[in-house]
Amino acid sequence: MTKFALTWRYVSVLVLIACLSGGSYLLLGGIVAVEKQREAVIELNARQRTLSQRIVVLGLIVDRAPGPEVRAEALLEMRRGIEKLAQVQERLSAVRKAGLAHVDRELREEVDHRVGDFLMLAKRVVEEAEAGLPISYELVHRLFDAGGLAFLARLDAVSEAYQGASRRAMLLLDRLQLASMAGTMFLLAFIGFVLFRPLVKRIVADRLELTAANEELERLATADALTGLCNRRKFDEVINREMELSKRYADPVSLLMFDIDHFKAINDSLGHGVGDRALVELSSLALHHVRSVDYVFRFGGEEFLILAPRTGLHDAFGMAEKLRCMVESHLFPDGVRMTISLGVAEHRRGESLEDWLTRVDKAMYAAKRGGRNRVMAG
Repeated sequence: MTKFALTWRYVSVLVLIACLSGGSYLLLGGIVAVEKQREAVIELNARQRTLSQRIVVLGLIVDRAPGPEVRAEALLEMRRGIEKLAQVQERLSAVRKAGLAHVDRELREEVDHRVGDFLMLAKRVVEEAEAGLPISYELVHRLFDAGGLAFLARLDAVSEAYQGASRRAMLLLDRLQLASMAGTMFLLAFIGFVLFRPLVKRIVADRLELTAANEELERLATADALTGLCNRRKFDEVINREMELSKRYADPVSLLMFDIDHFKAINDSLGHGVGDRALVELSSLALHHVRSVDYVFRFGGEEFLILAPRTGLHDAFGMAEKLRCMVESHLFPDGVRMTISLGVAEHRRGESLEDWLTRVDKAMYAAKRGGRNRVMAG
């Protein structure tokens, strides 16, 4: 075989490998891009679920508030929740327009319709309450039904549909990776291992890089971008498991909810950059304060949640009080001083997650109504 023929064969194989590698890279990049879009839909869907439950709870508080201050505060939070839910809907529409095919168009359209009806009812409750009109029982009942179990079940069905599509895509991705690796190894064996050793190293490096990227995507999906704390998606992952462990082994489990007192004044007077640095510092304090088995979540804005497994109400209250004192005495960046108000609630046997969250949320608001910078048990 002449040198020219041998060179030509080598060049042909190199071109074939380049085509296979380039095609694989583009295909894998396309799959990863679609998976990112699906991840965004699943996360936004989870936010829809949390926000709708919160709006329903706040609607009930507005309807049955014991005093005007509680009613006004719940009304404000309800309006914020409605705005956030509307923003989530807009983001979902934007993600779908970006090119992600509907897993189930009819189901998605049904959920969009339900969300629209729910938002309309919630806005009517807010409008009647702000106008000083008595909220009709029928309207509250319709709001509760609109955001009830049937609605949540459809939201869960959407998430499961996208998760199923993601699992199928990842299975295909794994098969493509194996096929690509097998074909490449066959070609390398055919023309000589030594000649293409750098290519083998590159393939291995690409595989490791892809695995690391997937792991990083998973981490980012469950972490708050600003503080690095666990986000609501991570909360949804761990809370039911901890409740089940508590039930199985008869161990107590408690929640601590807190937010910063007068945080808006800090942002308004010193700027959002100072406020962000204060949030990051507070997150660090909370992480160093809890045990390794505890979870610290950023639940939204300046609101935080600590999940304390195998911890009863008495110990959880002591943990909250220590954190309160630590924050009160701490000098935050830019010379900021601030305090927090905390609510504590131990899970009761047979109690739903929604009721548990409502109790700890009410306890925190009771701490605020009681003068702030204090701990209240729910």
